[in-house]
Parts: sequence; C-alpha cells; structure tokens
Amino acid sequence: MFKKQFKIPIILSIIVMILAIIASAGGIFIGDLYQDNVQTKAAWYGNDLVTLFVVVPLMIWALSSAARESYRAQLVWLGGLWYMVYNYIFYLYGAAFNNFFLLYVALFVLSTYGLIFALIKLDTKRIAETFSTRTPVRRVSCYMVFFSLLLGGLWIAKSIGFIMTGQVPQDILQTGHTTAMVYATDLALLMPATVLSGILLWKREAWGYVLSTIVMMKCVMYSLVLLVMSAVAYLKIGKGDPYIILWSVLGTGAFLCLVSLLRSMKGKGAVFNG
Repeated sequence: MFKKQFKIPIILSIIVMILAIIASAGGIFIGDLYQDNVQTKAAWYGNDLVTLFVVVPLMIWALSSAARESYRAQLVWLGGLWYMVYNYIFYLYGAAFNNFFLLYVALFVLSTYGLIFALIKLDTKRIAETFSTRTPVRRVSCYMVFFSLLLGGLWIAKSIGFIMTGQVPQDILQTGHTTAMVYATDLALLMPATVLSGILLWKREAWGYVLSTIVMMKCVMYSLVLLVMSAVAYLKIGKGDPYIILWSVLGTGAFLCLVSLLRSMKGKGAVFNG
C-alpha cells in the first residue's frame, strides 16, 4: 500500500538520490568543476562529502524501511527530501556557473515536488497518534523558536549593521559573491518553517509533530555539513568557520530534539490517505 500511495514521491526520491550521488561524487572527484574561490570550494567539498556518504545512504535506508511500514522511517525520508531542497538551493543560486548547473536545477525541482507530493499523501492525524502523550512538545518547540531567533537574529543584525555602516559582512565577502545567499535562504525559508513547526507542535497540532520532526532532521544533517565544511576549509586553506561553535551548539540541540521526537513514536504502519 505504501508503494502504491506514494508512487510519485518514491520515484522522484530515487531520481533525486541518483542525481545527488552524481553531483556529490562529481564535486569531490572532478577537480575543476567548481569555479568559485578557494574558501567557497572548500565549503562545496565538505557539503558533497556529507551528502554522498551520510544523507544519501540515510535516505536509502529510510525509504526502504518506510516501504516496510515504519512511521519513523517515513519522517526520516521526508527530512532527507527537505535537506535536498534546502541544500541544492545553495548550489543552484550560490555556486559559480559550472557544468553541473542543470543537474542542480533538476535536484532542486525534483526534491521540492517529491516533498510536496509526499506531504499531501500523509494522514497527519494518524501520525500524530503514534506520538506518546509524554512527548516533550514544549521543550522541543521552545528550542525550535530559540534556534530561529538566534540564527535569524544574527543574520538580521548583520544586515542592519550594513545599513548603518555600509560595510558588507565579512562572511559574505569571503564567498566571492555579492549576494547574501545564506542570509536570504535562512530568513526566507528555514526560519519561517522552523518557527511555524514549533508553534504547531506547542499546540499539539498533527502537522506540528510531522513538520517538527522533518525540520529537526534537516537541521541535524545540515549542522553536520557545516562542521565538515569547516574541517575541510581548515585542512585546505588553514582557516575554519568562525561560527563553528554556534553550529556545534545548534546541531547538538537539534539532535537531542530529533531523538526525543523519534523515540516518542510508537508502533509501525504505513501512513497514507486511503
């Protein structure tokens, strides 16, 4: 039943995983693929390593387990798709034009529609019923709002600082691009999704359980990306990410929240609209 009800998002997810393997492997092993500066290249390499060796294998496991009627695996799978959406926005708009541009377009589009088509098939009420009444919804939702206020507040403060001083933030200058890609993506996409999910979870809405788990899944995976990026940058150019402590703290908090949510789920069963 799962394969029948989720046929389209499953197909799209398989294509996304195949394309992500090609894009990541190409980024790692094709030496002249990236046309960015040295610092930004190091970031892409770190990102490719996590996508290829952590995210894609996790998605493969989650999708196969979801087919065997695992609630937890379904949410992990959707979290992987959300990661792909968020991740390939950066490649699509942030990477200097290269031979994989059309691949980035396909990855962003297919992962976006795969996530949408999967979400509209979910019976969120049945999913919510699998969560224990002892699920720490308030603790998790408070952390999600804190996460958004801290990270979003940092980008807003830097943007206001530019208005006041006319000085472009150093982390933007280091990319070699004139646009604030990270600020824009986080403030327009990540922060609203995290705050909304946290509020719905606080109210114990069915969508709150689903979206909070998906959002926290992505936050954990991307925190790992940021840590690996920093390590690669340090090895290649002797300079790590100045926000490494922040990523470590936020990633640890997201991991603890994700574990709390997934451990609170009970039972198995495919979740779909009949």
